Amino acid sequence: MKAGRLAILLACVAGCNKGHLEAAPPDGGEGHSGQGPVWLEQGWTRAESSEFYLKNQGSQLIPFEWFIHLEQAGSEKLFRSPENMDSLGFIRQPTSRENPHELPIGFVLDDSPDAADIDPSLSSFEPGYVKSDFPKAERWLGLTCASCHTANITFNKTTLRIDGGPAMVDHESFLVRLSDAMRETCDDTAKFERFRTGISGPEGLFDTTRLKAELQSYTIHLEKLVKRNRAEHPYGFARLDAFGAIVNEITVAALRIPENHQVSDAPVSFPYLWYARALDYVQWNRSADNAIARNVGEVLGVYGKLKLDGAPATGQFRSTARIQNLDRLEQLIDSLKAPQWPESVFGAIDAGKAERGAKLYSQNCKGCHPLRDEQGNYPMTPPNLAGKQFIKTRSLRPQEIGTDPKMVENFLFRKSIPGVLKPYLPPDEQAKDKVSAGLLLKAAVAGVIKRFKDETGLDNQQMLAMAGGHVPDPSAPPNIPTGYICRPLHGIWATAPFLHNGSVPNLYQMLLPQEQRMKSFFVGSREFDPRNVGFLTSSSTERSFKFETEAADGAPVAGNSNKGHSGPSFTQTKGEDGNFRDFTDAERWDLVEYLKTLR
Repeated sequence: MKAGRLAILLACVAGCNKGHLEAAPPDGGEGHSGQGPVWLEQGWTRAESSEFYLKNQGSQLIPFEWFIHLEQAGSEKLFRSPENMDSLGFIRQPTSRENPHELPIGFVLDDSPDAADIDPSLSSFEPGYVKSDFPKAERWLGLTCASCHTANITFNKTTLRIDGGPAMVDHESFLVRLSDAMRETCDDTAKFERFRTGISGPEGLFDTTRLKAELQSYTIHLEKLVKRNRAEHPYGFARLDAFGAIVNEITVAALRIPENHQVSDAPVSFPYLWYARALDYVQWNRSADNAIARNVGEVLGVYGKLKLDGAPATGQFRSTARIQNLDRLEQLIDSLKAPQWPESVFGAIDAGKAERGAKLYSQNCKGCHPLRDEQGNYPMTPPNLAGKQFIKTRSLRPQEIGTDPKMVENFLFRKSIPGVLKPYLPPDEQAKDKVSAGLLLKAAVAGVIKRFKDETGLDNQQMLAMAGGHVPDPSAPPNIPTGYICRPLHGIWATAPFLHNGSVPNLYQMLLPQEQRMKSFFVGSREFDPRNVGFLTSSSTERSFKFETEAADGAPVAGNSNKGHSGPSFTQTKGEDGNFRDFTDAERWDLVEYLKTLR
């Protein structure tokens, strides 16, 4: 970046920042003294933010009325109480016509009738499970994109809303607590009676015996879901092994092949969403391009239901995924912009430091994390067969960058029995007993999309638009996701913790040699540290999870390594003699200051 352009950018940051803050009506959110969050200007209206929070995508976790009246384990307080959901990191929303039960962001009613012939669970193999007792509710509670991709950042009693930012939620603990609450409701007569009365009223409009059977059946289903995705080491806040969960739901649950199970032990941070639709590839391992396919796969991993047995004529590939809603969410994301550093909240950017940091960035970082040119354009791919161009990304293999390889390796090397998906595989894969789990994911998603196209009658151009303009080129070499994505870093200040697995707490630590980084820190606080650019790392009474790169015996925790992104052009620059040397501490702070300016 040229010095003149940086000076203009800094002047804009200094002069425009106050105008980019917009207060919201009080919402009882994390809010201090009842105040709601302050929105940064990201290209959305408040109505568009609300639509993103409330648009259901076909996720069906638990019958809606059950969730509304379910109590916490060990307590008579409701599971959905703001205090319980706060402790898990979910963001409160105000009560409204669209949200009468004060559910947190990303928790929504799906009142589309459930597909009655979809048995979504491996639980049918478990003792005590009766398939006919699976609840056939017409109102379900599901999760939306916003539950994992909306952030609140607090500083000195001000709360900032970051749409599309990584959420500080502990999704794994949420599921564990939910299944524990359901188990206790099954086993505790008084708790069940309060649950039954809440659902049906004192008159007992529901058959008590039937309700108890359905609750028992679905509790077994949920316990099995928790068990098959639970790893040896908890994920904590702001991370999830989404790929592991999606593949288990397809290859184990939907295919009904328990031998396909693999522990979901490669948690990654929730990626930020701004500019994602403009990238040539997304996901941490740069494995997905087609927007509709990516989103259908995501729904199937967050409690969407899928039927894989039978044939297309008898309902194969029926799914609860709401593809047209997913397309609308993609349209919203297309207009989402990176948040600008709010100087009126965090303090002014030091122009001198940022200018020096810009030079260091151009010398060492720009090759992997591109910047806009003087016209405001990123490096782009050549036009594809549909004439569409995308922001060009690249990837680095774990051997090149040195970061934890677990996520890449699980995707590359996981093999599964294909079952009824075998006919939908490439011909050279159909003779194999086990195939890439990624291929099975692709086949299942393709089947869901084809069924949607056939049922809706949409033409190829309409489907291409839903895919975000991505069209495969038969002459191009296949994209093999062997590494981690390198993408633009605009808005990076709002996305801690860092590295793909959330193992580095702030930007300053990212610029230290790997051996000097913190081996453990607390994650869960939303209180911002504007100097180091991350969140506070001390134990918090609000939410605290101790992230550890090493176990008590000193052995590395699989999936949690904070090594890598260290050495030449990562934490080193060339000195006057032409040899690489570590950044000086002043240079690190210059780079941190510059990274604040990217938007």
